[in-house]
Amino acid sequence: MRTTIDIEDDVLAATKELARLQNVSAGHIVSKLIREALVGRQQASAGGRSVAGFRPFPARGTLVTNEQVNALRDQEGV
Repeated sequence: MRTTIDIEDDVLAATKELARLQNVSAGHIVSKLIREALVGRQQASAGGRSVAGFRPFPARGTLVTNEQVNALRDQEGV
């Protein structure tokens, strides 16, 4: 699908560089990055990709609930 969007110059330059390095179109890179952002995909690689300035722990298959977090806060006095 073709559309027009305004992208800041530095973002466009980075997008074009990624596209060049991966030998794909800039549109492919933009679609991939937007899709990842929309689904909240977080990749934990060996190098440790950071999310909001923090490196996430690898998934362990268990769900941490708000009740568990609140109990830990109460226990620690936070």
